[in-house]
Amino acid sequence: MWKNLGFLIAVLVASRFIGLPGNFTPLLALAVFMPRLTEDKKLQYLLPVGIIAFTNVFLEPVSTLILATMLIVFAVTPTISRHTKSLFWGSVSAVLLWHVTVNGAVWFSSGGSLLQTYIAAIPFDFKLAVSTGLYVALFHYAENVYAHLSNSNTKILDRLV
Repeated sequence: MWKNLGFLIAVLVASRFIGLPGNFTPLLALAVFMPRLTEDKKLQYLLPVGIIAFTNVFLEPVSTLILATMLIVFAVTPTISRHTKSLFWGSVSAVLLWHVTVNGAVWFSSGGSLLQTYIAAIPFDFKLAVSTGLYVALFHYAENVYAHLSNSNTKILDRLV
């Protein structure tokens, strides 16, 4: 069982290094989807935040403020997703939270016009929204197939851990 969880984590970590654009990642979708994977709230927060924090050590450095803001977004997203009880609204909320907070941190770090910073970020964040939606849909259909094949109502990570 631990091997499956280890494999999942390894695939998610690898997704940060395989050359996909920074805004085409399964990690925000994972944060949205975590309440559907496990009841363990610590794991819901720790897995996405831990992967981002760990992999960021090996990627292009960002300012401490921007990294901290990213980690906060990933930590808050499972709570938002749990309260919306909708994958669509959880995804939209996560991307909007990202757009407002992370780009606010970018503006604070670099100066300039706040409005221009938000406008300049729209193409990046739109691609982030599309990729998050695609990954959430993929996770949802994988969850349905898994539930159908296993004939179990237990959440996937709860069965692994």
